Amino acid sequence: MNNDEQMKAGKTARPKRYGRVNAADFDSAELRAGPTLGQGLYLIVSGPAPRPGADIKLLPVLGDPLTEYQQIEIAWEARAANDHDVSMGVERYEKSMPLSGLSGTKGIELIGANGTKKFNLTGH
Repeated sequence: MNNDEQMKAGKTARPKRYGRVNAADFDSAELRAGPTLGQGLYLIVSGPAPRPGADIKLLPVLGDPLTEYQQIEIAWEARAANDHDVSMGVERYEKSMPLSGLSGTKGIELIGANGTKKFNLTGH
């Protein structure tokens, strides 16, 4: 059962931790067409901020170009105290990234702290 299915089913058990030490949770992930014609697909991810002012990043895992699912991790880092973009009290994040050139042979796999979600991009 993937992350979205668990949330819809009302399961409250904490799934095992995935990814890196600074991985962030996500509760929604979807693919959308680019804002203008011909820009391809974008991955849109949102979830609870791990802490106020955290800088969330979507990071492709570089490796075997022939992998079935290109992995993309959700990670966060604390911003410096003097960073003027720090939004204290922000409880959620939403991030996006273009998928042009990032797909495996079948698609992508999003990896967050609370689970994974695969997107099949082959149309099969």
